[in-house]
Amino acid sequence: MALSRGVVVMSSRSEGLTPIETVALAERLSKALQDARVPVALSPEEANSRLGPERRPELCQARPECLAERGRVLGVGAVVALDSSKVFDDLPMRVMLLDSRQGRVVLRRSYTVSGAQVAELDTAFREVSQEIQKSLTALPGFEQTPPADAPREPAPVVLTPEPVQAPSPALTASSQPSRLPVYLTRGGAAVAGGTAVFFLVRGLLQASQLQEEVSSGASRWTYAQATGLRDGANRQLLLAGVLAGAAGVLLGTSFLLPSPESVNETPAAGAR
Repeated sequence: MALSRGVVVMSSRSEGLTPIETVALAERLSKALQDARVPVALSPEEANSRLGPERRPELCQARPECLAERGRVLGVGAVVALDSSKVFDDLPMRVMLLDSRQGRVVLRRSYTVSGAQVAELDTAFREVSQEIQKSLTALPGFEQTPPADAPREPAPVVLTPEPVQAPSPALTASSQPSRLPVYLTRGGAAVAGGTAVFFLVRGLLQASQLQEEVSSGASRWTYAQATGLRDGANRQLLLAGVLAGAAGVLLGTSFLLPSPESVNETPAAGAR
């Protein structure tokens, strides 16, 4: 009688592992078998779902004839049984390949890896998967043709360069520097300069009036009034100087700010 196609991974026994860890180990071994081109018919989770709680592989307690019977129920040609435990940070594991027809152990391997080293676990599963693939080739009656839902190699990815698109006019316009800062600084310079001229003229007029009184020898102001007029003239001249300096700073700053004209002229000069 010819065996059915495909294999399935079953967790035959686990000690010190949570149910999630047990399923994760079985799934990882199943993935390693697929990578070794072993025709995996069912995932461990799907196999457990089909068997139901009354036929859970753990109930077999790693007995080969019991696990082979579970394989025949699933219609697979071989069973890969994983017996695992957790001792501190180590994972002692025993892997068996069973002929589902006869319940015979075809291959048996033992490994102990560190639970914290995923690379060691993958290496162990890769090595045993390659041995299982060779053993299945020599197993009488086992068909190597993968089932219809077995994983296939992904199609090659063809990278086609996309043409470079010109930037949107709206984006180009928005990337140009605004003239508003230039206008504001130059406008501020004009206002400061005009105010400086105003205070300068007023200060000079007051100083001129005082000078005329001194030259004539007669004054129509009292001493306190003359002192106030002199102080007022000095303040006017001081404000004129401060505002003139501010106007100069603002005007110089306006020439340092970027403008659309300066940006457009730079590439043109480089092209020449």
